[in-house]
Amino acid sequence: MAGTTPDVYASNTASGSEAGRVAGDRGAGGVGAGERRRVWVGLAGVVVIFGLLAGLWLYVPAYRPNDEASHVAYARELSRGRLPRIDRPIDPAGDARLGRVLAGRDPVHRTIWTANHPPLFYGLVAGPLRWGVAVGRPLWGVQAARLVSVGLAALGLVVVALVVLELVPGRPQLAVAAAGLAGLLPSFVSVSPRVYNDSLAFVTTMAVVWAVVVVLVRGLTPARVGWVAVAAGVAALSRASGLLVAALAVLGVGVAGWRAGRGRGRWRRVAAVVGWAGLVGLAVGLVAGWWYVRNRVLYGDLTGSQALLAQFNREPGPGMWDLATDPTFWRQVQERLWRLEPDAVRPGPVGRWLWWLGVVPVVGLLVAGVGWLRQGARWADPGRVWALAVGVGLLGVLVGSMVQLVGHGHQAHARYLFPGLVVVGLAAAVGLAALPGGRRGLPTAAMLTAMTAVNLYVWTRHLDVIGVAEPSRPVVAAVLALVAVGLGTVAVALWRLSPAYSRPAGGSG
Repeated sequence: MAGTTPDVYASNTASGSEAGRVAGDRGAGGVGAGERRRVWVGLAGVVVIFGLLAGLWLYVPAYRPNDEASHVAYARELSRGRLPRIDRPIDPAGDARLGRVLAGRDPVHRTIWTANHPPLFYGLVAGPLRWGVAVGRPLWGVQAARLVSVGLAALGLVVVALVVLELVPGRPQLAVAAAGLAGLLPSFVSVSPRVYNDSLAFVTTMAVVWAVVVVLVRGLTPARVGWVAVAAGVAALSRASGLLVAALAVLGVGVAGWRAGRGRGRWRRVAAVVGWAGLVGLAVGLVAGWWYVRNRVLYGDLTGSQALLAQFNREPGPGMWDLATDPTFWRQVQERLWRLEPDAVRPGPVGRWLWWLGVVPVVGLLVAGVGWLRQGARWADPGRVWALAVGVGLLGVLVGSMVQLVGHGHQAHARYLFPGLVVVGLAAAVGLAALPGGRRGLPTAAMLTAMTAVNLYVWTRHLDVIGVAEPSRPVVAAVLALVAVGLGTVAVALWRLSPAYSRPAGGSG
C-alpha cells in the first residue's frame, strides 16, 4: 500500500507462490531473470530519452562552450603524436571556424589550457577529430567527437543501474529510476554532448564504484580486486578527480580485506589489508602515475591547477569554511545542476525556479526515513552498508574538492559533481518510491516527464539566446515522438517491476 515503505537495505523475503517463483529464477545478484529483462527494457528507454535530448545539443555550434576549443586542440595535438602544455597556443590550421573563434579572444584564452588533464579522453576522440580535418570537414570531426562523449555518458548510466542492482537487489525498480533521474538532470544532458572529458570521468568512476561494490557485497577474490585495480587506474588516467576515486577504491578494497580476514590474527588481517589495497594502489601508479609526475615537473603540483590560476591571473575566492556555510553558494550549485554551466546563458525567470523540483524526492526521503525507523532501522547486510558508505563518501569528497577549487579561484561547475550522480540518483529514486503511488513508479515517471520538459525548455532558451535556429519542425516532432515512446517504455517498466517489491523482513508490506 502507498503509505508503507519497504526497508531499502534489508534482506527482503516474499511469501506464498510469488515467493517460490521469485526465489526460483533469481540469479547470484538476487534479481530474477524476468526482472532483469524489465530492468533492461527500462534502461533502454532511459538511454533513448537521454540520447535524443543530448543529440539536440549538437545544434549548438562548435566551440560555443568556451573550453571546447581547448579540449579539441588538445586531442588534435595528441593525434599528431604530441603532448601539449597549458601555455601552448592553439593551432587552428584547417579549421576556419576555430580561427574565427580564437580571433576574438585574448592571448591567454588562445592556449591549450586543458593540457593539465590526463590524456585518455583525448586519445579516444583524436581519431574522429583528425579524420574531420583530413577530409576538409573539421566540424564533422567535432560532431563525431561529441557523439563519442554522448555514448560514454550513456554507458555510464547503464553502470549506474548495475551499481544500484548490487546495492538493493530486492528493489530492481530503483535501478531504472536511479539511472533515469541521474541521466535526465539538465546539466548532465547539456554537458555530455560537448568535447569535454566529463563523460569519460563519469563512466570510469561508475566502473570503479561498481567494482568496489561487488567486492564489498559478494566478497573479495583476486579476480574482483583485479577489476577494481584496472578500473581505478583507468579512472585516474581520465581526469584528476580519478585520483580521489582511486583513493576510495583502495579504501574499499582495504575494508573488504579486513572483513574477509575475520577469524585470523590481527596482524594477518592487517597484512591482508595492506596487500590487497596495495595492489590497487600499485596498479593506479603504474597506469597513471607517470602523468601526475609530469604535471608535478612541468607545473609544480600534481594537477597543474596552481599554474592555471597564475596563467589566468585569478584571485583566490572565499575560504572553504565561508563557502561551506554559505546558503547562497549551495543554492547556486543546485541551480546549476538544473540548467547550463555558468559560462553559458542566464537561466531566465523560469530557470531560477527549476531547482525546486529537487525538493520532491527530498520530501520522499523523509517519508522513507520515518518508515525505516518504524520498522526498527535494521541494516541486514554489512557489506552493502559499507558499499553505500563508499558511494556517499565519494559524493562527499567530490563536494569537498569542488569547494576547495572554488576557494582557490575556479568556477563552481556543476559537472564536477557528475561522478557522484549514482548516489544522487539512488537517493532520489528511494524518495520518489516512498511517495503515494511510488510502488508502481508513478512519482518517478512523473518526475522523469517533468525533467524531460525542463531539458527541452533549457535547450530552446539557449538556442534563442545565442541566435541559432531550431531544427525543422518535422525533426523536432520526430524527436518528441521518440522521447514520448521512451518515457512510456520507462513508465511501463517501472510499473511491471513493482511486484518485485517483497515483504520487508520483520515487517508487513
